[in-house]
Amino acid sequence: MRLFVYGTLAPGHDAWAVLEPWVVGESRADAVTGRLYDTGRGYPAATFDPAPDPDPDPERAGRVVHGTVVTLDPARTTAALHALDRYEGHEYERIAVRTQAGLDVATYAWTAPLTGCRRLGEGRWRDRPQDETPGPDGR
Repeated sequence: MRLFVYGTLAPGHDAWAVLEPWVVGESRADAVTGRLYDTGRGYPAATFDPAPDPDPDPERAGRVVHGTVVTLDPARTTAALHALDRYEGHEYERIAVRTQAGLDVATYAWTAPLTGCRRLGEGRWRDRPQDETPGPDGR
């Protein structure tokens, strides 16, 4: 089973150690039609479009989430998904999506309210502004 990760679970990010033990093979960069947000709590939120985007260039339109596709160890997929579902908690739901490369993958979509979240127009968690002055709500 393949999993699309776009934030702290991605290789090189804070929570990669949570996912890495379940991963086999090489990871690859990819993207999914959707929107990425900074929650202001040190991790992102992503919403995904239920149907393929008819726009021939969703990136230009700011409707793409960049991330990484990893493959979960087939012998331990059930255990991996159980652990990841627990880790993601009640703010996320595991859903099926198709990447821009045409891969059918699972990912975690944000289900909590987007109140206080700031849209990341480039769709990249790595590229989130690091040096912005926080607003009145601390974000």
